[in-house]
Amino acid sequence: MSHLLKILAFIIFFSASLSCKKVIDIELPQPDPKIVVNSFFTEDSRIKVHLSKTIGILESIPPDITDASVMVRENGVIIDTMYLESGYYYSHILAERNNNYSLEVIAPGLESIFCEDIIPEKTVLQSYICTDSVLIDEDGLTINELKLDFQDLSGPSFYEVELETHDVIYNYNMGVWFEKNSDPIITSTGLLDYNPQTLVFTDKMFDGKHCSVKIYFATDPWSDYNLKISFRSVSESYYKYKEKQFAYLFSLHNDIFSGMSEPINLYSNITGGYGIFAGYSSDEKVIIVR
Repeated sequence: MSHLLKILAFIIFFSASLSCKKVIDIELPQPDPKIVVNSFFTEDSRIKVHLSKTIGILESIPPDITDASVMVRENGVIIDTMYLESGYYYSHILAERNNNYSLEVIAPGLESIFCEDIIPEKTVLQSYICTDSVLIDEDGLTINELKLDFQDLSGPSFYEVELETHDVIYNYNMGVWFEKNSDPIITSTGLLDYNPQTLVFTDKMFDGKHCSVKIYFATDPWSDYNLKISFRSVSESYYKYKEKQFAYLFSLHNDIFSGMSEPINLYSNITGGYGIFAGYSSDEKVIIVR
């Protein structure tokens, strides 16, 4: 009987505790929406821009902006008005190296924004040599060495290296992982801990000189494959955005068990809004690795 009384008392207490709860609706302040720009542009191509709006903390999908007027300036002179196609704004003109390009975006109900950047002079690879299986990591994965040689221009320069591997028979993308990199040019950036998908670096250690940089990478080959090298000369804004983007993407994989990281603000060069508008030039090479 006493056991039954205990159960009854628990039910009464639990019901009472539920009835004492009070639901409080918190009205979060709605921030003023801002225009968000997303554009990387290069030579001999139309400038392609995606426009969206900032959203509140409880929202998840930023709405596209499809009713904007987007004017393009080249070296300060208006030369074009972009047109909308499949969710992106395109220029009619093809961008050129060493020209300064800027956008002025006007959208109904939103503050107008302005952004500008330049396509740097192309840096050509003088040599590019891939040596297969120079190391083996702790998991038995083979590490390859890619040696790139080029002449750096005088003044601050910023670079990005992207690698793609495709098997010769089916053109299947096998994926690339940067592993065991020890070249001071690469390690001095402090970005390898973020497992970046590309490598970015500056010319602080070799300004105006010939440079030879060694990059170590792993792939998962089961046949001969094509190694595509995209060697980019990028603007300072491009470099700063990538720096923050690598850290931000890495932080998305953290949780309460691995340790939460500090909030990361992405770099932006948009006046009056957010996002990135950055130029680059690229020298692309393909090596057959057997």
